[in-house]
Amino acid sequence: MSESRRNRRKNDRKKHQPKSDIPKKDKIIALVVIVLIFVVAATAAVYYSLYKSGLKLF
Repeated sequence: MSESRRNRRKNDRKKHQPKSDIPKKDKIIALVVIVLIFVVAATAAVYYSLYKSGLKLF
C-alpha cells in the first residue's frame, strides 16, 4: 500500500471519531440540574425579598 493511500485511510478514520466522550444522557442530566439550581435560587431570592418586606408566607 502506498504511503499516500495509507495516510488517506488514517485521516478517514480520524474523521469518524466522536467529538466528545460525554454521552448524551449525561448532557441532559447536567442541563436539568443547572435549570433546577436556577429555579431554586430564583425562588429563594423571591422568598427572601418578600420576607424582608414583612410578609409571612408560611
